[in-house]
Amino acid sequence: MKKAIRHWLVKLHRYSGLLLSLFLVMAGLTGAALAFNDDIDAWLNPQFYHLASSGSRQPIDALAARVEHDYPHARLAFFAMEQDANAPLQAKLRSRKPNEELAVDTVFIDPVTAAVVGERNTKAVSLAPQNLMPFLFRLHRYLLLDKPGAIISGSLGLLWVTTLLIGFALAWPKHRNGWGKALSIKRGAGGFRLMYDLHRTVGLVAGILLVITAFTGAVMNLPDVARPLVSSLSALTPPPKGSSAEGKPQINWQQALAAAQATMPLATPARIVRIAHDEKHGLYQVRLRKPDDIQDGGSVRVFVDAADGHVLRSLDPLKGSAGDTFIGVQYGLHTGQILGLPGKILVAFLGLLPLLFMITGIAIWLQKRKSETLARTRRLQRASMAQ
Repeated sequence: MKKAIRHWLVKLHRYSGLLLSLFLVMAGLTGAALAFNDDIDAWLNPQFYHLASSGSRQPIDALAARVEHDYPHARLAFFAMEQDANAPLQAKLRSRKPNEELAVDTVFIDPVTAAVVGERNTKAVSLAPQNLMPFLFRLHRYLLLDKPGAIISGSLGLLWVTTLLIGFALAWPKHRNGWGKALSIKRGAGGFRLMYDLHRTVGLVAGILLVITAFTGAVMNLPDVARPLVSSLSALTPPPKGSSAEGKPQINWQQALAAAQATMPLATPARIVRIAHDEKHGLYQVRLRKPDDIQDGGSVRVFVDAADGHVLRSLDPLKGSAGDTFIGVQYGLHTGQILGLPGKILVAFLGLLPLLFMITGIAIWLQKRKSETLARTRRLQRASMAQ
């Protein structure tokens, strides 16, 4: 019985791995690059990260007015501010018309002069320097298909988790004294043995880390599945609703930022998200980064009522429920940012392993097929001779 189960597990591991191979290599290589997204992007586009001018910064509302004036066909969705005081502000634009694609959806603004120092289209299929990293991100997470691509990618990620766990079970030594052999690569034993040892040994050493990476990616890409499951075990704090008063908000961007920072004076602004034109959710969302934060972009979210400026709620994933913490750490775990620079290096290394698994796995499969073909031929020859 155990032999039959193992036989089918080997086949399931082999063919699911072959099915996933191209997707995993793409996801791994793009993920390795994205582990250092900002560093690579700053190298490719220094004008997006470093100011040429110096002087006092203009108020956020003056910059917002400049963006809305220069891009009348779009509405301002949010500002993203780097921790570096000498970096431009990033303004994200949304189309005013449903289903309309913008030629430019992100602009970089000099906060001293209010001049636009750069533009990019994060949805462009382009290898141009200004669009390369957003293109790799959309390919990695969405397969360039937006929400349907996220569902496909998340589902394949769960299949990858299953494949990894099966491989881990198959490679697990039967006896305690078998670990030395399981974790060693025999020298001079031929190409097939080398491929097999590499596949098994690297899988045993890095398997759990790969499971974490694949699982966290699936959780983030399948929120409609993950959040209800998590909330059934531990309550998730819902985002609040602001005043539904008609007309423009009574407070401005600067006041919203000041209100949010007052609740967490040690945190620094990382991102401001404005939902000013939503009648049901009239609020500002300010994302802040703590000194010991688990992700570069900040994990703390502060919701400010757009009508009167009072703080509706502050969400720190590490201080909420177990469910809030679980959801909140997924991005930091997936990108390695939760461990700082060593974590990013580790994630980049893990991104190279699917290529190794594909090469060694295909080599093992081809050799197995050759051996099975020879065995069948010999059986047929013996049968024909017996007749």
